[in-house]
Amino acid sequence: MDHVKVLKRAWHIVWNYRVLWIFGIILALTTASGGYNGSGGSSGGSSNGDFPPSGDFQWPPQDLQWPEIPSQAVTALIVVGIAVVCVIIILSVASAIARYVAETALIRMVDHYEETNEKLGARRGFRLGWSRTAFRLFMINLLTGLPVALAFILLFVLTAGLAIPSAMAIDANNVPIGVIGIVAAIGIFFLGLFTLIIVGVALELLRKFFWRTCALEELGVVESIRQGLSIVIRRWQDVLIMWLIMIGVGIGWAIAMVIVTILLFPVILLLIVVGGVLGGLPALLIWGLTGLFLEGAVPYILAAIVGIPIFVLVMSLPWLFLGGLMEVFKSSTWTLTYRELRALESLEMEAEELAELDEPDIE
Repeated sequence: MDHVKVLKRAWHIVWNYRVLWIFGIILALTTASGGYNGSGGSSGGSSNGDFPPSGDFQWPPQDLQWPEIPSQAVTALIVVGIAVVCVIIILSVASAIARYVAETALIRMVDHYEETNEKLGARRGFRLGWSRTAFRLFMINLLTGLPVALAFILLFVLTAGLAIPSAMAIDANNVPIGVIGIVAAIGIFFLGLFTLIIVGVALELLRKFFWRTCALEELGVVESIRQGLSIVIRRWQDVLIMWLIMIGVGIGWAIAMVIVTILLFPVILLLIVVGGVLGGLPALLIWGLTGLFLEGAVPYILAAIVGIPIFVLVMSLPWLFLGGLMEVFKSSTWTLTYRELRALESLEMEAEELAELDEPDIE
């Protein structure tokens, strides 16, 4: 398999089949993962001698008075909480649908372009994506991801079940047994976590072939998994090389994004202003309307719920566009890889059939 040829062809498709950008941006929007960086610290000062002795310490203090919260505020907070949960559920479902429709459309449109050299429009693309295949892709993702999630939960329970009695043993002055138990719990956790990471990475790679077998061969969930796995097993060298190449591409892309972020700093400042205006105006409107009949922090919470997503969306527009291009490139690369592997297998089967026909009959 010519891996460089596949990469060049995928790059050509990205820049010459611009309708795919729409579905790539949808994928970038619905599969974006963010990292949470937290830092914690503690500040201390000299003791002033006013703290009571440990034996006299009481919590909560007897003279502590909890603030009275009006019943209307409590009701409003409950309503806001329920509304936020409902919005999150609706957005999660809509995001999942959009993701698998876009994934299906990308796979099928690239395959159709390679077969016929015909570029489809956005409407035809959505028709190709809005199908049973999109639901099957979801089911494949669920069947391959659920065991890993359950294994992680089991690992957590097992670790906690070993660590808690060990801590209780230390508290009961049985230090050696407790230390051994805690060390064993830590070892089991990290060993299991490392194993689950390896399994998750392998499943992520296999899933690309499961999806393409399902979308291009019109097969069911189980049969797509079976045939996709057989292709990877038979051509594992080519698959492994392409996977390593794509890891390198991903690293290069991350470095490029850092450089682009630095170069786009003036644009970022402009987007902060635009996002603040576009998100602040509806937030101000919500705050003004809800402030007419609600008191306290509830109007501010509602305003933030409306304004912050708009601000974040405006701020992320350049990265959504660039991420969409990257999603098109990755999807096209794996679709072309699948097609190449299928073509190689067909050629090998034809060669074997011709060899059998050319063999003389020995009686």
